[in-house]
Amino acid sequence: MLEWTKRLSYAFFPLFGVMLVLSACGSSAPPAYAYVAVTPAYLVPGDNIPAPSGKVILALSGDIGVSNSGANLNFDMNMLEQLGTVEYTIADPWQDHESVTYQGVLLSRLLEFAEASDSATTVHMVALDDYAIDLSIEDINRWPILVATQKNGSYMSIENSGPSQIVFPYHAYPEIDEAIYKILTIWNLRDMEVR
Repeated sequence: MLEWTKRLSYAFFPLFGVMLVLSACGSSAPPAYAYVAVTPAYLVPGDNIPAPSGKVILALSGDIGVSNSGANLNFDMNMLEQLGTVEYTIADPWQDHESVTYQGVLLSRLLEFAEASDSATTVHMVALDDYAIDLSIEDINRWPILVATQKNGSYMSIENSGPSQIVFPYHAYPEIDEAIYKILTIWNLRDMEVR
């Protein structure tokens, strides 16, 4: 019965996210969740995550409890999006503050599926060109940070920051200082190591 309850709660995750966004619109405080759910999760944390059948676009390693390829938890695009996708629109600081809608998976949910250790404090991220950043798990749990896979309704090519990039919800959380977090917007994301 517990498994059915978990699956039911994840099936209604998109509807719940929309209700939270709508309920927050009437208050002056930043919304608790500043995104709109797009696709439901087809998996729940604790499910077996099979090895990807397509091209691996993201590899997680480190202090995680789930793997599907040696010590790594690898994802192709289809497997990543099966965790459930959301979207929001920001004035993108890397696009001259142009309004851009990003869609992807919440980084906090990705870590939940990976069963990141409670003692972990940082996620080390590396891009295809070896550019690397460290993002605190405290920030990941505080804000709905995206592992974005689509920009303005289209999948992102490598030439257009893809296949995935980190996006911060500047639009809903004024405490996210663009001067600090802009350099943490890593694109062409390849690897994440939970530390």
